[in-house]
Amino acid sequence: MAFHYRKLADQIAERIYSGEIKSHHKLSSLRVFAKNHHVSMTTAKSCYELLESRGLIFSKPKSGYFVKNINKFIDLQTYPEFNSYPRSITNLELQSEIQQASISHSRVHLGAIQLSPKIIPIEMLRRSIQRALKHSAPEDFLYNDLQGHLKLRQALSNHWAEDGVYIPEDSIFITHGCMSAISTVIQLLTQAGDSIIIPTPNYNGQQLLLANLGRKILEIPASNIGIDLQRLEEVMAESKAKVCLLTVNYHNPLGFCLSNTDKEKIIELAVKYQCFIIEDDIYSECGHNTFRPLPIQYWDKDGYVFLCSSISKSLSPAYRMGWLCLPYQQGHFRDRLLSLLSQVNTPLQLGLADFINSRAYRNHLNTLRFNLLNQVEEYRSFIKENFTDLEVKVTQPEGGYCLWIQLPNGVKGINMYKFAQEQGINIVPGEVFGADQKYDNFIRINAGYPLNSYIKKALTILRDWIKSQV
Repeated sequence: MAFHYRKLADQIAERIYSGEIKSHHKLSSLRVFAKNHHVSMTTAKSCYELLESRGLIFSKPKSGYFVKNINKFIDLQTYPEFNSYPRSITNLELQSEIQQASISHSRVHLGAIQLSPKIIPIEMLRRSIQRALKHSAPEDFLYNDLQGHLKLRQALSNHWAEDGVYIPEDSIFITHGCMSAISTVIQLLTQAGDSIIIPTPNYNGQQLLLANLGRKILEIPASNIGIDLQRLEEVMAESKAKVCLLTVNYHNPLGFCLSNTDKEKIIELAVKYQCFIIEDDIYSECGHNTFRPLPIQYWDKDGYVFLCSSISKSLSPAYRMGWLCLPYQQGHFRDRLLSLLSQVNTPLQLGLADFINSRAYRNHLNTLRFNLLNQVEEYRSFIKENFTDLEVKVTQPEGGYCLWIQLPNGVKGINMYKFAQEQGINIVPGEVFGADQKYDNFIRINAGYPLNSYIKKALTILRDWIKSQV
């Protein structure tokens, strides 16, 4: 159960986001706040400190607490209507090309969703690896447990427990990243030719993975505010697919975070229609507030949710370290699951365990969340100010650091992608986020790098290109 000061902070945050409490408004003093809410001074102070850490308020010496000027313009994009039925992914060549281009280091980093090396605590990671090697046991240099090193599984279990997510180390299986975890569960639960339910627009890498595994997709609509749960129930009821692949915490590319009520509803549907859920929770620790949102898995009492994640978005993709969590009710899958796994680098596992146990990871997350809040807003403000004469709409993500942008009518994302490549700029066109080119007037950009002069210049080049197209 959340502490009372967190609940109070969430209530005030909602009033700030909604505009009920205006920018620069002076808040009650701590003493008055405590009296009005019937709480202690300690609780009042914790509430204000939490709001400060979220970047929503600031304090002036001898003056009190004030609301920050949060630029919360919200553009609601329009999405096409479509029917849901199993289908194969046909644009594999384009998917692969864009996937490779997005990680090129020779272009401006607006393609792949990744953090700037300046944000990654590289020196602390080095120290953790050195300590782990220094204190490692002789058997750590032999073949290790396919499930993953016990020290890392224990570290992860303890780390999640601080956020109210309780998963025993025996249920955790270490993999080569989140996509490897998802691939393993798909092979565990389905066969070639089966369909997987996915909301679109949806991360193109997942679609490429499904295509390479010979699976079909069954699309349901998603938008800035979440997943169409009515359509989800309809396709579950039709029994055309028995597995869903969902990201509900800071979805890529839309940035929404489903409410706890919606997450509970998804579990109810999974149980009712006996449909497994593969939950990609890779962005959950990249929120724009202090605390991690709960995964769907939190409400799963019947073993329908396979939680998958990694440190690729919250720390570094170079580690290639991820995991999947096997529900204890599905213990009969254990032997089959182990046969699908391969050894993961043991020294890196031990280094990550040390990084978590030393509190370096927790400290990094506390800094990261605040940085992402400001960084994403800087991108949005720059786009809003410099694209003001164009019909461009940009999402307001609740977490993560990707921005989903709708271009003016008639302007195609794939054409912008080709132009950007010529200019040494990486972006990802919306065409690869769903079938039938439904999102062909969208693009997705990465906001994981500080908004420097090079990125501003790149965005200005893209703006001028849009003007030429309009």
